[in-house]
Amino acid sequence: MKKKLVLACASVMIAAMLTGCGNTTDSEQEAYRQYGINCLENGDYEEAVEAFQKALDQSVGGVGNMEIDICLYKAQAQYMAGDVDGAIESYTALVEYNDYADAYYLRGNIYFATGQTELALADYEGAINADDDNYELYISIFNSLNRYGYTDKGQEYLSKALSIKGESGIDKMQKGRIYALQGDNETAITNLKAAVDEGVNKANFYLGQVYGQMGDKEASSTYFQAYIDSGEADSYDLCEMGELQMNSGEYDTAISFFTAAMALENVPNMQKLMKDCIIAYEYAGDFASARNIMEEYVETYPNDTTAKDEYTFLMTR
Repeated sequence: MKKKLVLACASVMIAAMLTGCGNTTDSEQEAYRQYGINCLENGDYEEAVEAFQKALDQSVGGVGNMEIDICLYKAQAQYMAGDVDGAIESYTALVEYNDYADAYYLRGNIYFATGQTELALADYEGAINADDDNYELYISIFNSLNRYGYTDKGQEYLSKALSIKGESGIDKMQKGRIYALQGDNETAITNLKAAVDEGVNKANFYLGQVYGQMGDKEASSTYFQAYIDSGEADSYDLCEMGELQMNSGEYDTAISFFTAAMALENVPNMQKLMKDCIIAYEYAGDFASARNIMEEYVETYPNDTTAKDEYTFLMTR
């Protein structure tokens, strides 16, 4: 089965495997992987597929977590490049290799997007069967089902997730998230605050979300700031916090979150952050700052033709 995964998803060079050739290194594999990620961000999806394939070609010692991670990226790039069948094949290779739950879920998303509803629902069940105590998986499946109008079905997954046994701070945080998705904000807050008391800083982030949705901007900002102060917030967290603030009309606060995210050392979602920051500056009426970031954006992401039109608009302001 390992050989099947390698052939279907990685195309590892057989000669190198037989000879034990040591010319390839982990650093080369990581370099190709990072280049592929950069191509994904830039919208160069076919180039990304080639880069991830080259990263997989560096593997001469079997299939590990790195190879699985790269294969997932490759499948994403294939789908974005319009190669739906190739993406499904890549996810299928992972499913057949080790019953990989995330591959079931992601393949299910493709099936839903292409109108193959029954296959999608079967894959979501397969994902849970492969990893039935993964809160994130239940929540992701709910979000997908909700997006496609299967909200009641999605709620069934949330109910199942609440039956997961565990009383740790992480368990309380995850169950707090689920109660919030069910609309039970009071129970959600109780669980999330208990998680914070047990040292789970990420629970502050979800408290900020819940209070924001309830319209309590002050409490929301307080908990978001507590999470930022913990030093654990990554660029995705800061982006989401910024978007919530922007949707609430708090443009200056949103900008502070976006700029803080862009200043981090590891920023895989830089393109989205820059676009969000440009929008926030526009809403705030600071067209000069929006224009400055847009100039950098169109230089960094030249394939985004929509941004070029926006750049022309900003140049007139």
